Amino acid sequence: MKRLLLCLVPLIASAHDLWIKKVPQGYQLNYGHLHITQTHGGQKIMPYDPETIQSIICHKDGKVESIENPKHYPLVVTQKCDELFITMDHGYFTKTPYGTKHLPKNAVKMPLKSWYSIESVKRVEKNSKESIGHGLEIVLLNNPTEVGDKARLLVLFDGKPIQGVVVAYGDKPRGQSGADGRVNIRIKQPGLQNIKATLRQPCSDEKCDEMVYTTTLNIEVKE
Repeated sequence: MKRLLLCLVPLIASAHDLWIKKVPQGYQLNYGHLHITQTHGGQKIMPYDPETIQSIICHKDGKVESIENPKHYPLVVTQKCDELFITMDHGYFTKTPYGTKHLPKNAVKMPLKSWYSIESVKRVEKNSKESIGHGLEIVLLNNPTEVGDKARLLVLFDGKPIQGVVVAYGDKPRGQSGADGRVNIRIKQPGLQNIKATLRQPCSDEKCDEMVYTTTLNIEVKE
């Protein structure tokens, strides 16, 4: 497992972050780089296409509500949520000798590698310890409040525990989910936490080589 995690370091370090920030109007979806790193420097917010937002799910007082996508940038959810889960469908990407194209594999010349990307992010304000989304999701099983605490996590795919999903924190892979879908991550810095899990599965047709699911868990830890 250690060898696999080391192989994933360059991939994770170059990836972008997806996070939900608390703003005066409610919750704002951001894309870019959240924390200072050797690769990216400080926080950097990058634009995204609001049309790629597939679903917005608000969990409040034990009830789950689906919110309509307003399709404007940046997305701001004004409803008060105990947990907010947002999914983005980025579609097909294909790497070629001439760069990466936003097209399926069978629509380009000389494809080298192709994938379909789906990203999601969940912000937890009041922890239900339950699944509220679909696809790939991280469920927080405890309530870490300060640096040094362990976040006990359950990784699910379509509501079922899944084994072997790489979980990253602080731009580094920290472990893999076990047979029960569980993995623990120690909190190393205060503020907004970005805990990320990635699952890769073979594509079912000739349009891509693999489906890439990435999900992020946001929680606040006191300064």
